[in-house]
Amino acid sequence: MDIQKMFFTFEGRLNRKPYFFGNLALGLVSALCTMIMDNSDSGLISILGAVIGIALIIASVSLIIKRLHDLDKGGLWALIMLIPIVDFFFGLYLLFAKGTDGNNQYGADPLKTF
Repeated sequence: MDIQKMFFTFEGRLNRKPYFFGNLALGLVSALCTMIMDNSDSGLISILGAVIGIALIIASVSLIIKRLHDLDKGGLWALIMLIPIVDFFFGLYLLFAKGTDGNNQYGADPLKTF
């Protein structure tokens, strides 16, 4: 799966392993950007950091929606992530719940497409 399709589209399904590693990658990029921005006084770096931050938010929402699609749920379920405390448990559900076996309304089973 290429980077654009994994992080910047909202269609298709994503099983647990790429969801975990995708979020891990986003977390590492976020931490790196935060360290660079904290050690810089440049306004340009701040603007670049804001642009990267917006891209990271879009990528994170994309992963959540595709993971929900694997669980045969619509993307609007992602709004649950805006509720404090509930978001933690819902995040665990997204991380550990087994996706739908076989095809569902959102596409082919990602485990069977190899």
